Parts: sequence; structure tokens; C-alpha cells
Amino acid sequence: MAEGGKQLQEENIALGRQVGHVSHLFRRSIDNLIASESRDFTDDSLTGRNFWVLRYLQDHPGEDIFQKDLEAAFKIRRSTVSRMMELMEQKGLLTRESVGGDARLKRLVLTRKAEELLTAVSNGVERMENEVRAEFTAGEYETLMTLLGRLSDILESRETITNERN
Repeated sequence: MAEGGKQLQEENIALGRQVGHVSHLFRRSIDNLIASESRDFTDDSLTGRNFWVLRYLQDHPGEDIFQKDLEAAFKIRRSTVSRMMELMEQKGLLTRESVGGDARLKRLVLTRKAEELLTAVSNGVERMENEVRAEFTAGEYETLMTLLGRLSDILESRETITNERN
């Protein structure tokens, strides 16, 4: 086990803090990789969240995806999604097209530039994830994914209950 892992266990850190710490490290690694890989395609580097949103659009070809779909899929606020879409549109990564008779309803469409960027960045992210995954046995990885899934379900359930109370 890596030194950092020993330290987290020895300190008997609360679950939330440990999950937050690991999440921060993983996100920072991915964000650095995405920023590095995306520099050839856009003036600014791409953020991790922007990458995952673009990947979501890419993973749903032929489907009409709207801002509300991103809000639900990523559990982020309308204002956050709206600002992200504005910035990605300015960077030439997506367009928003009107649908039907409702001018307020805009389908999100990837540009060719975004498709090329996604190919390059996805290869780097996949390589990094495979390198991390290789540090676990098959059984350890399966257990990790099962436990993370359960933790996610528990927290989503608690969030739903809290929102219903408010």
C-alpha cells in the first residue's frame, strides 16, 4: 500500500474526509491530464467537468440532449450548466440549436473541433485510468467499484430525502 494510503488509515479519518481526499487527488490528476492533452485544440485548457460533459454528448449520438439533461446527469445547477454551455460555445466546442416550435429549447451539438479534442483527450484519460486500475487485483477493483456504487446510492438517497424535507 502506498504511503498516503497508510497515513489515511492510521489517522482514522472520517469517511467523508477520506472520500473527499481521494476524489480531490483523482480529479486533479484527470484535470491536469485533460488540460495538457487539450492545449492543441483550444486557446484555454479544458476543465475536467467540461470534458465529461462533452463525453456525455458524444456517448449519446443521435439523441437530443438539452441543458436539463446535463443538470440531471451531473447533478449540477441550471446556472452552472448554462455558464458552461456559453463558454464551450465561445470556444467552438458545441452549438445550441433550436428544436421544434420552442425557441427556448436548445439541443446541444458537438462541433468537429470537440470530436477531435475528445479523441485525443479520451486516449490519455483511458491510459491513466488503466494505469491506476493496474494497481489493484481484479477482486480488489470489483470490490472498490461495488462499494463506491453503494456509497453513491446511499448519498443520493439521503440527498433526495433532504430535498423532500425542504
